[in-house]
Amino acid sequence: MWPGDARLSDFWVMVRWAQGRLPIIVGLALVGGAIAWMGWAYRLPPGERGDALVLPGFVLGLVGVLVGVVPLLARLGGRPAARPVDVLAAGLALAVDREWRTAANERQLLPDPIPVRWSLSDLTGTGSVTAAVGTADQPPAFPPLPGQSRTTEAQLRAGGGRIELHAGYAGLASGRIIVAGAPGAGKSGAAILLLLDALTHRDTLDKTQRARVPVPVLLTSHGWNPHTTPVQDWLADRLAATYPMFGHRRGRVEAAELVAARDRIALILDGLDEMDAGLRPAALQALSDAPFRVIVLTRSRELIDAASQAWLFGAVAVRLHDVTTYAAAAYLKRARPGPPPSGWTELLTYLRAHPDGVLARGLSTPLTLTLLRDTYQPGDDVRELLDPTRYPTPDAIEQHLIARVLPAAYTPRPGRPAPRYTEAQARQALTLIASKMGPNRDLAWWNIPHWAPTTPRVLATALAVGLVLGLAGGLVLGLAGGLVFGLAGGRVFDLAVRRVFGLAAGRVFELVTGLVFGRAVGKPQQVKIVNWRAGISRRNLGRGLVVGLTFGLLVGFIVGLAIGLMVMLMIMIEHALIKGSTGGGNPLGPREIWCNDRVAGLVFGLVAGLVLGLTGGLVVGLVGGLASGLVHPETWPTTLAWFQLWRSGQAPAVRLMPFLEDAREREVLRTVGGVYQFRHATLQDQLASQATSTTQVSSAAPNASQNF
Repeated sequence: MWPGDARLSDFWVMVRWAQGRLPIIVGLALVGGAIAWMGWAYRLPPGERGDALVLPGFVLGLVGVLVGVVPLLARLGGRPAARPVDVLAAGLALAVDREWRTAANERQLLPDPIPVRWSLSDLTGTGSVTAAVGTADQPPAFPPLPGQSRTTEAQLRAGGGRIELHAGYAGLASGRIIVAGAPGAGKSGAAILLLLDALTHRDTLDKTQRARVPVPVLLTSHGWNPHTTPVQDWLADRLAATYPMFGHRRGRVEAAELVAARDRIALILDGLDEMDAGLRPAALQALSDAPFRVIVLTRSRELIDAASQAWLFGAVAVRLHDVTTYAAAAYLKRARPGPPPSGWTELLTYLRAHPDGVLARGLSTPLTLTLLRDTYQPGDDVRELLDPTRYPTPDAIEQHLIARVLPAAYTPRPGRPAPRYTEAQARQALTLIASKMGPNRDLAWWNIPHWAPTTPRVLATALAVGLVLGLAGGLVLGLAGGLVFGLAGGRVFDLAVRRVFGLAAGRVFELVTGLVFGRAVGKPQQVKIVNWRAGISRRNLGRGLVVGLTFGLLVGFIVGLAIGLMVMLMIMIEHALIKGSTGGGNPLGPREIWCNDRVAGLVFGLVAGLVLGLTGGLVVGLVGGLASGLVHPETWPTTLAWFQLWRSGQAPAVRLMPFLEDAREREVLRTVGGVYQFRHATLQDQLASQATSTTQVSSAAPNASQNF
């Protein structure tokens, strides 16, 4: 899929956001209009003011209260109705299915994925297979799911494919499976297919049986410290943060209730490899005691290292197999929807004829097969892979395919839109991103401010707020002053010239004539000698102290109470308008989160302007609203941080979000919920290692000034 001209519009994001809040928005607008109307009416001279002008304001305000403020107070004060666990599980199943079916289509796992093959592994750290399947007279910790039979040891030792993997998950008595494999072996793809198969099986059952089938959720372990956070609390936090159905006041409680309910959630955990080595044993121990089914994706070596200190008790480990030569050739033949590149038929023929050759071993993983499928386009000559002198090893083939990702994505091709960014720009930006991400596989754009120093952003924010306050305040005051002088300019000029100037000239004339003719000018003033000792007395000081403290405390209390009420009102309205959604549906994507955050900043600015305007006047409301709406969203520090990285020479001159979306459309990045990921983790590792090597070379280079 290549990028087109269509872009997600902020306007439509705002429309979708406003659909469920329209009465409150209309009501607040009517109330604000009523206040403005009555303020204008009461400022008219008494002779021009009448009930005909004041009455519409009262009516308008009453209608606004009935339409919007009453529902707002009901939403703020009312307690959300508790939803049964079955309803929560059904909503979560729908959201998870939409999320990962979209991801599967982006990764081209559907409708015809690369075949999954697995067998039982003898990895240490899992215990015996007999203990995992249990005995016939021993009740299983997790009974077989409806429509599935209890998994036996013979079935596990026989291995199988995608269907057998789901059967093992559904019937294993211990509810613990480890899926191990080398980098690029297809662990994430197999996990997504297993998740979709589990949800499909759940949908085929009736309502009663469906309630006994857990909803599988696929999460990464990023941010989980098993030493400080129990796995149930961490899982509830992740559910509440990921799925909009939990995005209301009681959402975290509902997520915790769903996790605590027996056999309503199944966890597929990716990213054990990226956890700190000291946390992996504690994570395995915590997962051993979890009250739900657990599937862990990991590389073999990391599991062996962690198992030296702790085991995932009751687990069976399965190892993903390489793709056979004939399965690889068949997949490549049917995976080309368009014209194949030059030499495609020759490559497939050679692959079938040499099943044990270097090319066959190099194309034996889902990683290399998808790279070959995606990076060779019409006009390229794939016959170069048949040269054993250029690619003598399977690793050389994999590195060559990885190196083709960026040129294939950012090279102009006939019949396709020209890339918005050059390959050099893309490589610089992606190398920076990969190096800053470290071992983490999730790129959350709101974490980018951690990549740059904080102090310049604070100064820039202060400068921006000052400019907004100065420009907006000056503009409003200038317009107001111009209006006043425009309406009353004649009277003001007449008063200034005839009264003020006339009196001043008269006083000067009297002073001059008095000096010339020796006559007194005016009545002399008597100067009183100040008695400082009488003034600075203990009684007066005590009186002044009491009066001053009383007045100061009273004024401070009134001002503080007013400010507190304003802040409380702003928070309440913002909470009701921005965070009041209880609907389900897909987790928002990174682009939608970016747009929604900007809309939230606009709403916060409008709310702040409304509250400040009602309490401090038009100028204060307008200026305060503009400043608040500018710096409130998380997009503000993210944009500043990216600008800092560009100023330091680390990032190219590209806009962050359009670049990330373009990279996703060019299949360099992908989205999982609200975060981006590199489509190929190996590419991320390669770019990160290149950035590290460049930094080391730069730091090791001698300073030019030392040569003189």
